[in-house]
Amino acid sequence: MPQATRLLIVDDDPLTRTLIGGTLKTMGFDIAEAGDGLECLALFGSEPVDAVLLDVMMPGMDGFTACAELRKLPQGRHTPILIMTGLDDLESITRAFEAGATDFITKPINFPLLGHRVRYALKASDTTRRFADSERRLHRLAYFDSLTELPNREFFKEHLHYMVSLAAAKNSLLAVLFLDLDGFKRINDTLGHPLGDKVLRAAAERLRQSLRAGAAVGWSERFREGDALARLGGDEFTVLLSRIERAEDASLAAERIRTALGQALKIGGQELYTTVSIGIAVFPEDGGNADELLRNADLAMYYAKRDGGNAHRRFSGQMAAAVLKRMTLENLLRKAVERGELRLHYQPQFNINDGTVAGAETLLRWTNPELGMVSPAEFIPLAEDTGLIVPIGEWVLRNACAQAKAWRGQGLALPRMAVNVSAVQFLHKGFPDLVTRILEETGLEPRALELELTESALMQDADSATLALRTLKDIGVQLAIDDFGTGYSSLSRLKQFPIDRLKIDRSFVRDIETDADDAAIAVAVIAMASSMKLEVVAEGVETPGQLEFLRSRGCHEVQGFLLSRPLPAEQIAALLARPGARRAGSA
Repeated sequence: MPQATRLLIVDDDPLTRTLIGGTLKTMGFDIAEAGDGLECLALFGSEPVDAVLLDVMMPGMDGFTACAELRKLPQGRHTPILIMTGLDDLESITRAFEAGATDFITKPINFPLLGHRVRYALKASDTTRRFADSERRLHRLAYFDSLTELPNREFFKEHLHYMVSLAAAKNSLLAVLFLDLDGFKRINDTLGHPLGDKVLRAAAERLRQSLRAGAAVGWSERFREGDALARLGGDEFTVLLSRIERAEDASLAAERIRTALGQALKIGGQELYTTVSIGIAVFPEDGGNADELLRNADLAMYYAKRDGGNAHRRFSGQMAAAVLKRMTLENLLRKAVERGELRLHYQPQFNINDGTVAGAETLLRWTNPELGMVSPAEFIPLAEDTGLIVPIGEWVLRNACAQAKAWRGQGLALPRMAVNVSAVQFLHKGFPDLVTRILEETGLEPRALELELTESALMQDADSATLALRTLKDIGVQLAIDDFGTGYSSLSRLKQFPIDRLKIDRSFVRDIETDADDAAIAVAVIAMASSMKLEVVAEGVETPGQLEFLRSRGCHEVQGFLLSRPLPAEQIAALLARPGARRAGSA
């Protein structure tokens, strides 16, 4: 066998334990002994046991009862339990299996005799090894991750439940760390899943080493080394700290893990860097049971990742309140479309030289009966995180195209209707086909539709973005990069995108009159766009000074509160219908 099988012999007769234990030791077994059922449960709960040889006739708790109690323990579910008795009647055998016995061995009457003892030991040895090997394999399949060879989610949850009950009984602390590798999806998507698997294995090994090095990190003696660490799935790991004296020890351990995982990895001739977001929940303050601890550690990890990643955060009550608010908001947002709570407003874009309306940007508004008007800054990120942005974005695109077609049918010439497209929506499979279908359904000419995509969205997966943009250009729609200057795209990459215009982010326009850096950025963007034969739209124009600065530097179009606030459709129609109203000064 690859490792010695640890066999727990439970019998109230010391002679029986000595005789059979000694014989089985010569066969390579590691023997532990208990004199009754209660001692058996205590020993079983304090150290690893591969199999149990359990006598039926014992004072206090008999073997049948002890077997049933063992099966209730997490570590007892897959442990072979062999019940031994001098009786071989059908009733005893049936009762043994009903209690959860793996097998039933009859003890001979002349057990102390050498021949009988050896034959019995051989039978016990054969049965134990057979079932122990089988259960070991089943246990590994059920409770271990084949890629990293770490315990899996099911194992960790059972282990955590046990350790929480132990900590409660001892009035001690324990902590759960919930880990998620930052940007791991990018590694899989760009370098391939085989290399991603190597990164996960390397991360698991670094976690093992970090745990071994930490004085504040421990695991139950009942489990072998490594059982305090688990891979939940994907790039998520958990660590159980069961030997901490202060809650601060968990933060120290998390920082050590963060540092260890932040070191360069050399895999397949490539040097890779990974960072990790870690959430911490400490028992009993941050959760009174295993499920609460795991959930709250996960939540704290989310906050660490939301703040930029490569950090650790401890759970707080404010996080729970924020999550409740988020869940409420999500539930209401899911119903917003069918309840007709979403509305579209439009902000005109003006030609900076003659003041005519050059287009209109579609802006989504949500008014809920319970919450009132909800800020887009609050519900748009939520829609993106939950995937709701895909159906909501489709609703916006369809209604914006239908509105533009209706205005054109009324003789109100709006050169283009601009619609913001989120990264989630843009990279969603089949987006160009959706655009084609909506244009056909609404009858809007493709040239009248402009799709605005953020610079950061295009840089998430630049190669896929380039392919999708070219497909959209083949359809005939116009393309713009929104919030330009905030995504750090290179000029060489920008030249590969088949775009029509750049939109200078409002953060650069706001202080353009007083901040030399912002002014320089705006001038540089305008000059670069001119060299690439692209048009430029400046957002957030709120003062005459900003407008004049942009006009003097050659900006093509502007939008902002100085010229017009976002308006509902009927007011845009009235603006377009009035003689001379399509001039900026009359908005």
